[in-house]
Amino acid sequence: MLEQKDLDMIRQVVKEEINSRAIETEKFLLDEIERRHKHLEEQMKKVQKNLEDLDSYYRITKLENDNTSLLLKMVDSLSKRVEELEKRTA
Repeated sequence: MLEQKDLDMIRQVVKEEINSRAIETEKFLLDEIERRHKHLEEQMKKVQKNLEDLDSYYRITKLENDNTSLLLKMVDSLSKRVEELEKRTA
């Protein structure tokens, strides 16, 4: 049978082993969390850039549509003026 001091030593060794494994697990988890965090940051930067590109594209397209609309109105107005002039000269 084991004496109390032997049991205490075994208990201490087991406790140290459990603490050591817990520390290793904690380090592993923290490293993995940091790695995932960096990956997600990179993904967020890509998404942000794509969003900025889409915003720029939207603004350009809106300006082009506005300009096209204005040009069509000008062409329509000029066509009406030409028709009036043709009526007057005929």
